[in-house]
Amino acid sequence: MTSGNNAGIDWVLLEQYRNILGAEGIQESIQMFFTVAPEYFAELTGFYSEQNEAKLRSQAHKLKGSCRSLGFKRLGESMQMIEKEDWQWQDVGNELEQWPHRFAADTAIVNEWLVKQSS
Repeated sequence: MTSGNNAGIDWVLLEQYRNILGAEGIQESIQMFFTVAPEYFAELTGFYSEQNEAKLRSQAHKLKGSCRSLGFKRLGESMQMIEKEDWQWQDVGNELEQWPHRFAADTAIVNEWLVKQSS
């Protein structure tokens, strides 16, 4: 099915999108995600720095939706924790510290898959 074996990616969803949108369509959607997710994350970290819980949770919801809509399960789960669970500020700080590393790893895996789809 795919070259991916990362449980943090919803490969079934990505394959469905590829079948519906074609390789070029899914690539455009994911490239847009690669552009907007860091912007959303920057806003999220700003709300964390301000310790604005309401805006932090709202922004986490927005980023969670973006992640999950394109199959980034692990990234979405991290945002769901911030959005919905009871937490301490330190817990959020730990999640935010790890998120860029997870983003880089997961997007690299999907990017590799995208390259194979267009060949």
